[in-house]
Amino acid sequence: MQPWSTVRARLAAGGLNAVGVAEGAAHGAWLSGCRSVVVFGSGGRALWPAFSASVEADPRLLSEQAHPLDAHVRRLVQGADAPHPDRRWAFADGQQHPAVPIQALAEAAGLGWSSRLGLVLHPTFGPWLGLRAVCFTRETLPVNGPLSGPGPCATCPAPCAVACSAGALAHGSLDWRACLRHRRDAEGCPTRCDARAACPEGSDHRYAAEQHHFHHSKASGRAAFAQAHGLADPAPPPPPDWSAWLDGGA
Repeated sequence: MQPWSTVRARLAAGGLNAVGVAEGAAHGAWLSGCRSVVVFGSGGRALWPAFSASVEADPRLLSEQAHPLDAHVRRLVQGADAPHPDRRWAFADGQQHPAVPIQALAEAAGLGWSSRLGLVLHPTFGPWLGLRAVCFTRETLPVNGPLSGPGPCATCPAPCAVACSAGALAHGSLDWRACLRHRRDAEGCPTRCDARAACPEGSDHRYAAEQHHFHHSKASGRAAFAQAHGLADPAPPPPPDWSAWLDGGA
């Protein structure tokens, strides 16, 4: 088991540059005897150069059925910390069952506040924070959060709501069904989320167009990346199955 100082340094060097610690006693279902929960995120553009370089070195990574960037994060963590019974790692990549409640854990760990966008709003990176990995551990670590106050959304005039072509933020918080319907039925927002781009918080850390597209659309984002980097077209990922969610509710 690597010391936490070593793990954090290795992950920060790889682009997981945002980290917080939450109390772990309530999370024994994930790890019996859990005392602390360490949450890792990538703030701004920090993760992108290493990921891009790894794909250029091995273009096969672009065709992984799991999202290639999520697979890259798993490899990064595996290289930073050896398996140990006192630690259990979990990932925000849709492959974890049950899904790890990473947004709630991130808020408890002091990585940010909840926001209209449905994203954790970091005090430095704003909405440009990708929540990537969580470690449940039996070690007792100093707790960072949650942050005080309601966060910037409480006094913001909400340019995100104005920019959202789906009207998904019209009532003060994210209507994710309206968002998904707009993307499924109207093929809206094909390369980026205009609402996220309109947020004034952390504007110096906004994703570049290529990175935003890649995060926003699994299929067209991969294809655009391959074209920009002179790589062969990747195998398309399975299309998102939004219909079951949308047809099951109002």
